[in-house]
This record gives sequence, structure tokens and C-alpha cells, in this order.
Amino acid sequence: MPYLWSIVAVVAAMVVLGLVVVALLKPVKRFALVAGVAREQLGREAGMLRARTAALRVRLEQRRTRSISSTVEGATP
Repeated sequence: MPYLWSIVAVVAAMVVLGLVVVALLKPVKRFALVAGVAREQLGREAGMLRARTAALRVRLEQRRTRSISSTVEGATP
């Protein structure tokens, strides 16, 4: 009956493997949660940066338009 010991060893290994997997699930879930929160915050910050960049572009374009129109109005033909 040497196969009986082989079966016992396989079952014990499966139990140990199951316990290891269960023990690792909690940290993996926590990591996924933290990664999701970090991704969301990074996305918000990137959106704010894009908005600020767009506002600066608008402001610079307004300045250019004003400076061009003031030089055209002040020019003498």
C-alpha cells in the first residue's frame, strides 16, 4: 500500500497550497484597492493639470490677440 502514502502526501500538499492561497488573497485584495485609489487620484490630478494647461493657453492667446490688435490700432499708415 505505498500508494496510500502518496495520496496522503498529495492531499497534504493541496491543503497547504490552499492555505497559502487563502492567506495571500487578503493582501492582494488590499493592494488592488490601494492601486485603484491611487489610479483614480492620479487621474484627477492629471485632469487638473490638463485644465490648468488649457487655461494658460487661452490666457496666452488672449494676450497675443490683444497685443496684436493694439499694435495694429496704434500703427500709422
